[in-house]
Amino acid sequence: MRPPANARPASPSRGRPGRAGPAHPLEWPVYDEGVAARVTELITLGRTFDYDYGSELAELERSFAERHGRAHALALTSGTAGLLAAYFALGVGPGDEVIVPNLTFFSTASPLFLLGAVPVLCDAGDGSGNVDPADVEALVTPRTAAIAVTHLWGHSCDMDALRAVASRHGLALVEDCSHAHGSTFRSRPVGSMGDIAVFSVGGRKLVSGGMGGMLLTDSEDVFARACLLTNFRHRTDLTIDAARYEPFLLTGLGGNFRISTPGAVLAQSHLDRLDELVGRRVANMSALSAGLGALPGVRPSPVAEGVTMGAWYDGVVEVTPECPFSRDELVAAGQERGLKVRAPATRPLHVFPLFQGTAPDWSPQVAAAVRAAAAVNDRPFPRSAELFARWMKLPVNFLWEENSPLVGAYVDAFDDAFSMARTA
Repeated sequence: MRPPANARPASPSRGRPGRAGPAHPLEWPVYDEGVAARVTELITLGRTFDYDYGSELAELERSFAERHGRAHALALTSGTAGLLAAYFALGVGPGDEVIVPNLTFFSTASPLFLLGAVPVLCDAGDGSGNVDPADVEALVTPRTAAIAVTHLWGHSCDMDALRAVASRHGLALVEDCSHAHGSTFRSRPVGSMGDIAVFSVGGRKLVSGGMGGMLLTDSEDVFARACLLTNFRHRTDLTIDAARYEPFLLTGLGGNFRISTPGAVLAQSHLDRLDELVGRRVANMSALSAGLGALPGVRPSPVAEGVTMGAWYDGVVEVTPECPFSRDELVAAGQERGLKVRAPATRPLHVFPLFQGTAPDWSPQVAAAVRAAAAVNDRPFPRSAELFARWMKLPVNFLWEENSPLVGAYVDAFDDAFSMARTA
């Protein structure tokens, strides 16, 4: 199937006219009739919020904690709120540095600015897009307060090596598990290995309450401080036992980031089926990757030994230099044929103005942190840039049936595009 060396990629505007392409199923999140009925009942009863730590919220937190072997769980409005609460609970403050991946969704790092802290970006280390522990350790300075890592696309980082780095330097380790529901590292679930783990439980994540997040930890102090930032009376006085926090139980510490009752029920319905949902997602992603990987210059994402993939969030394949198309040309050729493919939305942080020093003049603390981050990150990030330029997102967020004929339709459509390139 390899095209001649002098073959030029067919322009997306040339060749066959655009067409509807294969019929796609519903895009995730999808809920069954049973949970829809429960949510309707909650709305009918006026129970759209939870001030009193009711059974729905308690069940979701208990289920998350038990699945990941954690002592404490805190359900929130979003994964972003969870990361803000995590950094706050660790005592991260003005001038502190936190090492974060460059290749991640910006909310892994942007909450640090609200605390006056400085995100120090670490370039991607391998084909998964995750950080290399040695590169992380090279960035540690006396100002470093914590390390945060993202299990990108659901592929676990090397948590044993990262744990060792954090321990050598006395640093807290935060897991951003937003992409990684159901993933494991050496038989341990992601979210069970850092000092704090944060999941997004919203949007198109495999466990979704529409909007939501979850913070997990074994530390009573971390849990209490995160809870005080994000809640106040009722929740705080019911779930915080330490006497040192008693003066703050009525008022909290200024935030109100509670998940809604319907959101907790919706998320619980996915969590209850997580193993089944992971199996379906992995089967479809594997079939797509194998089919497209037979095309010249399209490489399936690597999965390291000891890692099992869960959600395959934003499942990607790499378009290598051997491909007769660039990534953008291949995306355009696929879209012309009705395929739901695109560049990933998650991109290197160093390209955003906020990480290049564009500071808000109305917030001196944030502005100082933004300027400091621009200075410390004034260096190239070649691996992140290279990987992002080559990645193509596949439509794994659709509720495909097992052994879906869409897999063959996708491979056939791309084969058609490659045939055009060979004859151009």
